[in-house]
Amino acid sequence: MEHIVMKNVHFGYTADEVVNDLNFEVRAGELVSIYGENGSGKSTLLKLMLGELKPQKGEVTILGKPVINRKSFKEVGYVPQVQNFNQITFPVTALELVVLNLYEDFGWLRIPRNKHLEKAKSILKEMGLGEYINAPYNELSGGLKQRAMIARAMLRDPKILILDEPTAGVDKESKVNFLKLVDEMNKTRDMTIVIVTHELELVSEYLTIDRVYSMEEGRLHHVTI
Repeated sequence: MEHIVMKNVHFGYTADEVVNDLNFEVRAGELVSIYGENGSGKSTLLKLMLGELKPQKGEVTILGKPVINRKSFKEVGYVPQVQNFNQITFPVTALELVVLNLYEDFGWLRIPRNKHLEKAKSILKEMGLGEYINAPYNELSGGLKQRAMIARAMLRDPKILILDEPTAGVDKESKVNFLKLVDEMNKTRDMTIVIVTHELELVSEYLTIDRVYSMEEGRLHHVTI
């Protein structure tokens, strides 16, 4: 079964297309890497995949349904680049940040119940953050913030996990530890994972990748590594 399908997708912010007749498929349980330099269109590709942008032509489907018709993305976990979350503008602990991903389930009072907090604590421990559950998120290192964000994404038990430049902005040890964690999740949870990166050599060293694509001139090209 294909978890992600993009057929003849076109998109441009101006007359010049950033994504040009793009075709792409990811099957259930696959770990796929998309490589590209800055400005190659990777971020636009992700926004189309996540429904943040609408294709001007073509179609994007996630888990068999067109993205534009999806009312919920609970089955899709998304981990943005670390620098996008380096400075949360309000004081929040790791636990509070993670449990907020269950906000829709809090009820009319919009307050997390014990079951929500316990689930968040459990996933934080699974991500190796047991001792940082009540630590202020902004005081965590880049590597720990990474793990907190992946814990947040995993809270809804997604079938698909999309990672945007997860090795950017953190030290080598944190990069390696994070990639090993991702590889383990792919194998033990049979989770479909798409990882966008500009560090293909590092990523391919620590991940068991099924397929690699290069983003060039608005299209994806299969790469043999």
